[in-house]
Amino acid sequence: MSSSDHLDDFSLYVHFPWCIRKCPYCDFNSHELKGEIDEDRYINTLLRDFDSSIGVFNPRSIKSIFLGGGTPSLFSGNSLGDLITYVRERINCHKDMEVTLEANPGTLEHDQFERYLDAGITRLSLGVQSLDDHSLTRIGRIHQAETALVALENARRSGFRNINIDMMFGLPDQTLKMAIQDCEGAIACDTEHISYYQLTLEPNTLFYLNPPLLADHDQIYRMQTQIHSLLHDHGYIQYEVSAHAKRGMQCKHNLHYWNFGDYLGIGAGAHSKIMTDGIVHRIWNEKHPKHYQDKVAKNASWKNREPIHRDNLVIEFMMNTLRIKEGFRLDLFEQRTLLNQQELLNHAQIFCEEGLLILENNHLRCTEQGYLFIDEIIERMIL
Repeated sequence: MSSSDHLDDFSLYVHFPWCIRKCPYCDFNSHELKGEIDEDRYINTLLRDFDSSIGVFNPRSIKSIFLGGGTPSLFSGNSLGDLITYVRERINCHKDMEVTLEANPGTLEHDQFERYLDAGITRLSLGVQSLDDHSLTRIGRIHQAETALVALENARRSGFRNINIDMMFGLPDQTLKMAIQDCEGAIACDTEHISYYQLTLEPNTLFYLNPPLLADHDQIYRMQTQIHSLLHDHGYIQYEVSAHAKRGMQCKHNLHYWNFGDYLGIGAGAHSKIMTDGIVHRIWNEKHPKHYQDKVAKNASWKNREPIHRDNLVIEFMMNTLRIKEGFRLDLFEQRTLLNQQELLNHAQIFCEEGLLILENNHLRCTEQGYLFIDEIIERMIL
């Protein structure tokens, strides 16, 4: 947890559930757009959702807003500006609040960037995924590499100074050489942040039902290690499993998640996590956009809530915080869960004995070897 992070801070996530086309690897709550979006109706629905939920967070302060999806960049700067202004008027927000917009390079026009800046968006996250046109086609993206590069150039020209690009490796038919060329292209974009993910086959996706030919574990390992080495050599610091940033440009919103901070989610299918009366709760919204909007309009129940059992609470905390390269202090566990740190140490002991985790000065983190096998550690904790 950074020195500027306070336990009373919380973050706001806003979900926009529409895409022009559903990517075959995507398991997020996104729906192919049919016709025009009624922006006014959805924004008004978000405002009512926000008003119904925010009371439990007062008088706490928002440190970050993340507009995700789906494809939030299908919405105009004016609509997003109305939303951000409303939030600022209803609750205290940090002066340096980070406001991120996820954007698809295939849905952006040059003049829209300036409107997004005027709306109060401070950080842009572009879903580039690859800079190879063949790979983009294989994973169902609607843009080409040149489209992404033009979007980045236009974003810079419009005034954005904090840009992330999402990249993927282990793509269908991708060789080690292609993966390295992709990484070199991403580095040449000179953005402040690069998120680099391995393509995985998630249930309820087209790729899961009809799997493409992917690289084997050894090839994936070589891709991953060489990509991380290249990014490091060019000044990008890996501070989380998939996140690399220039110094001082880490994503505040995601760090808040990984430090197991509270957050409010509004929008179709959005999730929240909040501690109330000493109990940590998960809350999730109605997923289908139409049903969500209809229920909010009728003031019918659109939220589901359940407490996190204490055993699961330990695991969920570790699943998040161990993703951070520097790990966490044990007192953070007690503050975020109100459990005794011994409950966490009981789970961690076997991994410490195996040399995958290390406990020093009341601080727990993965060893270098453990960080390479973070997914396996998490799987074993769940089982």
